[in-house]
Amino acid sequence: MDPIKEFAAFQGKTYAAATRRVYVSAARKALKISGKTPNNCGSYGELLALLEGNLVQMKFPNALKLAPFLRFLESKLPKTATEKPDYQPIRSWVVDRIEEETKTATKTSHHLRRDLAMLAGLCVAPGKGSPRRWPKSALAVTRERGGGFKVKLWDRAVETQGLALALLYWHTWRERLDRPEQSRIYRKAWAYSDLLFPNSKGEALTKYAMRNALSRLSVRGEGRIRLTPGMVRQAFLQLEE
Repeated sequence: MDPIKEFAAFQGKTYAAATRRVYVSAARKALKISGKTPNNCGSYGELLALLEGNLVQMKFPNALKLAPFLRFLESKLPKTATEKPDYQPIRSWVVDRIEEETKTATKTSHHLRRDLAMLAGLCVAPGKGSPRRWPKSALAVTRERGGGFKVKLWDRAVETQGLALALLYWHTWRERLDRPEQSRIYRKAWAYSDLLFPNSKGEALTKYAMRNALSRLSVRGEGRIRLTPGMVRQAFLQLEE
C-alpha cells in the first residue's frame, strides 16, 4: 500500500496540478513528522488514527494542509471502522490557556474578556450552537454565602474554575455596562443589546469571531495554534457522548 501515490491519483481527478502538489506535499510531510514512510505506514485505519492523534496533540505546523489527505484515508475505511480520536489533549490545553489568560492578563480590554468568555462558553455548552448568538440571559451569576459566586450557563453550573472565572469577569463587565455613566462611555447599542457577546453595534459578531478569539490563546514561541472552533466544540462534545 502506498497511500501517497493513491492520494495523488485520487486528487488528480478533482484538483488542478498546483493544488494537488500542495496537498501531496503536506501528506508526505505529515508522514515524515510521524516517523513513517509511504511503504511502511500500516493500514489506512492505522495511518488515519496516527495522523489524527498527532493533529490533536498539535504536532503538525499550522500551515500544513492535511485535511484532504485525512478525508481520503477516511474514505478508504468502512464506516464502522472509523474510530474517533481522543480529544483530551485539546480539552486540557484550551482550559489551561483560558485560565492562565484570565488570571494573568493586566489592563485587560473588554474585547479580550469577551473572547475568553466566548471560548469558555464553547467549552461548557458545546451543544448550544455558536456563542455569538447566545442571549444575555444564558449566563447567570449568583452570590453565595461567604462571598463566593456561582456561575451558571444555560441553567448548568460551571464547575471548572478557570472557565467559571472567565464567564464571571464577562458577566461583571456586562453588568457595568448597564450603569448610565458606563453606557455613555461605551456605545449604547452594546450596553443595551440582548446578546451575551454583541459587537459594538449591539449585533451578532461575524462568523470569524470565534476563530479570532481562539488565536488569542497562542503561546509565545509556538506560533499560531492549529485548533479551530469546530475542533474545540468536538472535543467537549466528546465528554457528553
